Amino acid sequence: MNDTMKNPTVTMSNKAALARLSLFIARRYLLSKHSLNFISVITAISIGGITLGVAALVIVMSLFNGFQALIDRFLIGFDPHIRISKIATVLAAISTAPEQWLTLNDSLQTQIQRALQPLGASHLAPIASGKMVCINGRSMKPFQLIGIDADKADIVSGIRKTLVVGEFRLEGTPQCVSLVMGASLADNLRLVVGDTVQLLAPAAIETAITQGLPPKSVRAVIVGVFQSNTKEYDATQAYTALPSARRLLKIPDNAAQTLDIRLDNANQSNQAQMLLQRALPPAYRVETWFDLHRELYNVMRFERLAAFCVLFIIVLVAVFNIFASLSMAVAEKRAEIGMLKAMGAPSGLIISIFFSHSLLVGVVGTALGAALGVGVCWGQMNFGWITLDTSRYVIPILPLIVEWQDVCGVCAIALVFALLSGLAPARQAGKIRSATALLRKERV
Repeated sequence: MNDTMKNPTVTMSNKAALARLSLFIARRYLLSKHSLNFISVITAISIGGITLGVAALVIVMSLFNGFQALIDRFLIGFDPHIRISKIATVLAAISTAPEQWLTLNDSLQTQIQRALQPLGASHLAPIASGKMVCINGRSMKPFQLIGIDADKADIVSGIRKTLVVGEFRLEGTPQCVSLVMGASLADNLRLVVGDTVQLLAPAAIETAITQGLPPKSVRAVIVGVFQSNTKEYDATQAYTALPSARRLLKIPDNAAQTLDIRLDNANQSNQAQMLLQRALPPAYRVETWFDLHRELYNVMRFERLAAFCVLFIIVLVAVFNIFASLSMAVAEKRAEIGMLKAMGAPSGLIISIFFSHSLLVGVVGTALGAALGVGVCWGQMNFGWITLDTSRYVIPILPLIVEWQDVCGVCAIALVFALLSGLAPARQAGKIRSATALLRKERV
């Protein structure tokens, strides 16, 4: 049995000593005051490229986090956490068949409350909604009419908090319906609080067409205007009392389009969805607030990925510069490598020296980039360096949120690519023979 097998600690100590030696030589070469040449310039450019790339990625990822948190706050504050509806059959899709309505009985609501009991308190509100046409003089606009009990609106929705003009008074009369309208919709129809409009239901339009009679409209008064800062809502929705919506949309008194549910904690939405899907029959659709805006979040996810890929090109260019500088350094230092090998340095030490050089360049560039990116984000979050025009935007400053998993992920990817860039030049240096390198030096 050889000495290595007899005393394995010797091998481990030798490996540690070689690693320290290679790191020492690489650090001395990187920080030495050698003359400014093409290789040192490329190395400096590599460090600067990694720094800028990592900083840009950290800032852009934080910007996406800030905007997503802003959108989440708007949507969670306005939408219910869970929405239960009936899966439309073929018959319901082509007509106003009762299959598309939820029958509001005690057993259904009891079943929902029992399923959500492990998550704590939950609040339910039936919703009647459908398409309507609003007519104001010569202006005509389709919109989504939403009927809800005024006393339950605060429980499942944040609509009352977004009211900017008027009052949230939904109760009307059979002759006149009260409407709380979105700001963009009211602006398009040139309406203010107190104005009276005419409402046309799809059924009334269909009857007028088939019978050749003028359509029967219902009078409505604008009692309030809300602004949720979400174009999808402000330009397309108006609220009224649940009985009024049922009457306009021809929905029975014990039925609704959806059941909106609000939990004590919005983060429990996915868990609540699973509990309800197990408790309710397959004919019911259970959607979270995220499902209601899945297309929006898919677009945001794609934009985030696209921005990451585009900005990571900066890091890739810097990594290529590391590869180029190390390759030229190997060609320039052939004689020194040959001298080290003639003195007994193993190939592993030579490989480790150049590999450590790429590691140092990657660590320095990544550390500087992470510090710069986090510093810019910290300054924006605390001092608001970049402001926004509040007349056009709903926030006064550019929102940034630093997620440390994003910072660590960007740094890890940059370091991995920097290390990979040093593999080929390091192996090339390890293959240099001492005699050949010294002989070429003598010839020169």
